Amino acid sequence: LALSVPVALSGCDSTANLTEQEHIQRAKDFEDKGKLQGSIVELKNAIQKNPDSPQARLLLGQVYLKAGMGAEAEKELNQAEKLGVNRESIKIQLGEALLLMGEYKRVLDEIQPGDQTSKSNLARILQLRADALFKQGKLKEACNLFQQSLDAHTGNPPTYWGLAQCAVVERDMAKSRAWLDAALKIKDRQAKTWVFIGDWERINKNPPSALVAYTNALKLEPDNLEALQNRATLSISMGKLDMASQDIEHIRKLAPNSVRANYMRAVLSFSQKKFPEALDALQNVFKIAPDHAPSIFLAGMTTHALGSYQQAESYLNRFLARFPGHPQALKILAATQIKNNQPDKALETLAPFLAADTTEIKDIQALSLAGEAYLLKQEPAKASAYLERAAAIDPKNAAIQTQLGLSHLSAGDSQLGVIELEKAASLGPNQYKADALLVMTHLNHKEYDKALAAINLLEKKHPNSAVTQSLRGRAYLGKNDPINARKSFEQALAIDPLFFTATASLAQLDLRDKKPEVARKRFEHVLSLDKNNLQAMMALAELAAINKQEHEYVSWLEKAANANPAAVPPRAALVRHHIAKKEPQKALAIANELVDANPDNPAALNLLGAVQLATNDNASAISTFSKLTNKADQSPDAFLRLALAQIAGKKLTDARSTLHKALSLKPDHLQSEVTLIGLELAENKPDAALKIARQIQVQYPRSPLGFDREAEIQFAQKRPTEAAKAYEQAMTKGAGSVGLIKLHRAYTLAGNTKVAEQRLTDWIKQHPSDSVVRAYAAESYMGSGRNKEAIAEYQAILRQTPGDVLSLNNLANLYFLEHDARALITAEKSYKLDPNNPAVLDTLGWILVEQGQAPRGLELLRKALAQTPKNADLRYHYAVALARTGDKVRARRELEQLLADKPKFDEGSAARALLKSL
Repeated sequence: LALSVPVALSGCDSTANLTEQEHIQRAKDFEDKGKLQGSIVELKNAIQKNPDSPQARLLLGQVYLKAGMGAEAEKELNQAEKLGVNRESIKIQLGEALLLMGEYKRVLDEIQPGDQTSKSNLARILQLRADALFKQGKLKEACNLFQQSLDAHTGNPPTYWGLAQCAVVERDMAKSRAWLDAALKIKDRQAKTWVFIGDWERINKNPPSALVAYTNALKLEPDNLEALQNRATLSISMGKLDMASQDIEHIRKLAPNSVRANYMRAVLSFSQKKFPEALDALQNVFKIAPDHAPSIFLAGMTTHALGSYQQAESYLNRFLARFPGHPQALKILAATQIKNNQPDKALETLAPFLAADTTEIKDIQALSLAGEAYLLKQEPAKASAYLERAAAIDPKNAAIQTQLGLSHLSAGDSQLGVIELEKAASLGPNQYKADALLVMTHLNHKEYDKALAAINLLEKKHPNSAVTQSLRGRAYLGKNDPINARKSFEQALAIDPLFFTATASLAQLDLRDKKPEVARKRFEHVLSLDKNNLQAMMALAELAAINKQEHEYVSWLEKAANANPAAVPPRAALVRHHIAKKEPQKALAIANELVDANPDNPAALNLLGAVQLATNDNASAISTFSKLTNKADQSPDAFLRLALAQIAGKKLTDARSTLHKALSLKPDHLQSEVTLIGLELAENKPDAALKIARQIQVQYPRSPLGFDREAEIQFAQKRPTEAAKAYEQAMTKGAGSVGLIKLHRAYTLAGNTKVAEQRLTDWIKQHPSDSVVRAYAAESYMGSGRNKEAIAEYQAILRQTPGDVLSLNNLANLYFLEHDARALITAEKSYKLDPNNPAVLDTLGWILVEQGQAPRGLELLRKALAQTPKNADLRYHYAVALARTGDKVRARRELEQLLADKPKFDEGSAARALLKSL
């Protein structure tokens, strides 16, 4: 560095006084030596001396072309034209710039031969148009034009490159190479010819020769961006990451903010499994070129690797819209759809690979993915058929064998599943997934000794694994052996101090031992090793919430959000907190920050839309969820959220259309069907609603939901008998307590009280611990004046849950109505459990007033009234308490205001009688 500084300063001084023409001459010298970056610098210096120099602008445009910088070249060539350069003379260079920019239509529209065009220029124009047609997939027209270009003039190398590509399309590789060899004999543009030769060698699976060809190109033109990019890409595929890194750094210096530089940085980061860095580089590409297809494809693979499956699906669908049959993109999309729990869509994506009979399919990836999709659909027989075929093609593939084991487990054949997993585990010393799944299978079946045996085998393959030790800890926990469990989790942390699963497991043991401070210190220790660890911060927030430390809870969430700007969980928790605290603007600000940091993240958009809905900003919610449907392309959930926002905004026609879109993507999308039923009922279309309900019954024959919805529709049409029939069907499908309550109401409204009572009594006999139905029965009995039966139900509930405040309060009321001495004792119990509950305060206060303790009763009733000032019965009780304590003036005023506000209520007659007496 010390040596280079004087040289740099000296060089700066020596060029400071050069003229425009001297800079231009130096630029030409650099260009002749293939040093394009030096040439660009000199031409920029010349333009700085004379911004209106047509010669410098023209030469700079031409050098940019050589460097493969199309947009920059077009800008300088257009500037040269404005300064007087004849358009005819730069037409070919403009065409080359447009090709580099991917502006193929403009090439065909703007670059055409004229009457005075020379044969050499005619050849070049025909070749440019042929290239544009070739890029548009119009191969026959393109190849005809390439031949016409050759017929016009034989000295244009790009014509030979085009003819070579046509020969590749025809699968005549010898002819293709002959065209390239012929081009190499022409001295012009030999570096680019070597690039094509390198590409030819790669197509023919000869990487070393391709590397030599790209290197030859760079010997002629050291700054040739295409050669640098192709050599870097090849080096990555060959595992020569250092060489690739050097070439990419060279590209970055030549074109620091270009698509090419950022894309290649993303490719290198992806190959190194540095997925966040790859995504950052791709975002820089999209700022310059939003539709750069290779970057869109790579973004799909990168977001898939990061687990952002909705984003991955969006990127891959964008890529496939332009390249519909791309095999690898289709398979990655299918894998993504499986991760998104969309097995039907995955199978639809895989359809081109699965068209033949299973035994004829040779694509292992497609077979394996199809098997995985059918596993997700809970169709293990079909899954096994595909996976067994894949295993037959590649019997030593542990991943396929593992999936096959899972298919047998899903089919309920745990014995065969375990055999297949053991087979997969035996295929090699590096096959950990099968071993881990075998352990998990034993753990799920509570076969803890078998799990420990499998863990011992896994440990032999993977001796220094924190995962293995953590699994052992889980097994010991299952055996109720916390001492050995602790030792295993501590061993996991000795191997990897940041293995969070072990830390969390130890913290749970600490909490179980009532040592929350020890648990807290564990998470703080993680932060001492990794100050921005999201999981540790979220765990500390959770501990604060458990201990009701609101300020600390919010503080940890804010720290987590600030340290991890792209993370959704801390901001989602903060949003929920502020909504609960009735601080909607704070919630909205946080949700907006998250979307600003993650503009393409569906979870971020979903959170913002939910907050906007919660704050009744329906227009903004509609806008946000509309964006979500574009980002989470083809997601029925996204369209459902948009429809709910449209319903909230009273845009029912739009909501109907959106729901139909969701159902066109997934005909059995249950939430969309249920929402559409509500919409049909709101618009008084019961027949349409009933049709959807019966469709749900067919789609989900084991679910009570379709019959429950039919019953609700019948109720809405005032047909309780038909509703009861539908509820009976729902009960046979497992509708449970809620279904029984609805059935009882239906029979009651239909006038069939005997059957209603019998169904209620039978249910309680069969389910004596069902406190939900008992509470409903008690309320029903109270409503019909059957107080003793209601008392029996509440007593039964309280034997199971002695601290049930609502049941205690209702029981106290019933005792009071029945003049039972236990009323006051029971009301006091209820008050002790929940001293701020207005219903509890009213019950105890009224009993005290009626039993001669009016002063204390008055205070309790006043406290209750402050919380529910519009409760008519409570206001009457308060007025009575005022009268009983001698404050007749206020009592009269309260009664007069009460009867003016609400002339009719349960105790209205008593209120009027009291007012008259005052």
